[in-house]
Amino acid sequence: MYTATMLYHFKDEAFDLACEIWKNEILDLAKSQKGFVRMQFLTARPKAMAMGTWEDNLHARAFMETGVFKKLMGRLATLVTEQPQQTIWDLKYFA
Repeated sequence: MYTATMLYHFKDEAFDLACEIWKNEILDLAKSQKGFVRMQFLTARPKAMAMGTWEDNLHARAFMETGVFKKLMGRLATLVTEQPQQTIWDLKYFA
């Protein structure tokens, strides 16, 4: 399995709105994608981390490279303090 993470740095005053936009733009769409396992959204105001787990690296990359991320960033552009950082992780161990 592979997990794609995206670390967001939101403006404090825009935090709640940004989180709601992420939920509305990403969560339901991810559930319908091929290879989807689970999606998590963790917050530590004003930061947030989205974690999407996929059956295969190709599925994780396909979701991150679709227009959905570009659309989301268009909506969040004025609500972040810096560009989000993306990482794709390979699950080595699990208990």
